[in-house]
Amino acid sequence: MGKRFLRTRRSKTPSEENTLLQDSQLERGLLCSLFNDITGGSRVKAYRMFLQDDDFTDESCRVTWQWMKDVVDSGQEMNMVNVYSMAASKGKKWDMSRFIQLQGSEGDADLMAITLSTMGIKRRLNEELRTIVMDIEYNTELSPAQIVSDIEKLVEATQQQVKPKTLPWMNLYMDIVNDYKLVASGEVITGNKCGFDLIDAKGGFELGELMVIGARTSNGKTAFTLNCAVNLAMRGVPVGIFSLEMTNKQLAIRIAAIMGDLDSTSIKQGTLKEHELDTFTMLNDRLPLYFDDVRSSEIDVIISNIKGMVMQHGVQVVVLDYLQLMRSREIDRVHQIGGIAHRLEALSKQLEITIVLISQLRRNVDKDPCPKLEELKESGDIADAADSIFLIYRPEQHGSFFRYPHMSKDWSSVEIKGTAMLMCVKNRQGMKPGEQILGFKAEATRFYQLDELKPINNNLSPKTPF
Repeated sequence: MGKRFLRTRRSKTPSEENTLLQDSQLERGLLCSLFNDITGGSRVKAYRMFLQDDDFTDESCRVTWQWMKDVVDSGQEMNMVNVYSMAASKGKKWDMSRFIQLQGSEGDADLMAITLSTMGIKRRLNEELRTIVMDIEYNTELSPAQIVSDIEKLVEATQQQVKPKTLPWMNLYMDIVNDYKLVASGEVITGNKCGFDLIDAKGGFELGELMVIGARTSNGKTAFTLNCAVNLAMRGVPVGIFSLEMTNKQLAIRIAAIMGDLDSTSIKQGTLKEHELDTFTMLNDRLPLYFDDVRSSEIDVIISNIKGMVMQHGVQVVVLDYLQLMRSREIDRVHQIGGIAHRLEALSKQLEITIVLISQLRRNVDKDPCPKLEELKESGDIADAADSIFLIYRPEQHGSFFRYPHMSKDWSSVEIKGTAMLMCVKNRQGMKPGEQILGFKAEATRFYQLDELKPINNNLSPKTPF
């Protein structure tokens, strides 16, 4: 019975030839989509878990698929040039022209791969059933018990191909026990730490997490996130940065100012003092920071570029600045924002990376500048999608009359000048919401930990205008 799955292909009937024509177009469409996808190599690795060589009915497509897998196994980038070289190394000629005429998207590729696998399983099942029927009809020596046995083996073999991938509790339990031992011994941390206590207390930037950082305009949401990115990179964590608001050179100036504790305006204007210039020219130029250079606001393009950055540079944390500038195919703006947030949440878990999504807050009507969770701009789905949400508040930016609010404790006596409040307002991993007062150096756009909190200047009136 087992040998029947390995026998050579039989000749096809005319009706089957029509089906094969459609199969060939589908197979070529899948391979073209993979060649056009920057993450094609990763997709080949994923598809080979369920897509068999025998699922390809077109010989040219079948051998191309085999060479694509060989290229990935060799550690090379999966592209047409490397596939051509792989074929040549095997003494074969490859007709590249067959695979440069069709275009496809990632979603198309996923659907085509699953469809091809399903068609292949059905085709093999049909052939085996025909063989069993022929044996029943013409093999007089075949007993009913043997027939039942053949059918059971066929069902078992088919189930092995179609059963969903599952993870037993025992395996998962042992994983978390081992993780606990490593964490408890200090060998590993639960997430990438950034040097800010409030974030590190919850486990840092955890892999598979969508973190939202929100604030009102000019309260430092981008600056704070860049500070986190620099701190992570200085600890050896690869970070990818996507900005739709600033050019990469503008980002570089901000990062240099943060790293060197320098005035960013002096960097732009070329007016650094001599000792500052020495600091500026001696900054670490080897930090694992990577910047997107496509600068598209389309979420499909952004997701594709994130996948490419992860595959090429091993990026573990991705910063997106900012949500409200992104676009999708949804017509309704609220559905756009909610859909983008949920897609990024799924992507963080698929790639096992941290995605840090910067978001604007709505303008409040009661004139209270202290940010609130419900003010995430344009969609409540942002809060639903996020694993953790941090808000930034700088009362100094809104006038000397404003103070820090009463939250987990009374912060109203803390000096607001040169400080900022970081608030955790959501965390799926269990840490209770809380807040931390940070130092803020405006000219360097640098946030830092405070050793002690200064009391507010009593010469200023404590009254508030609301």
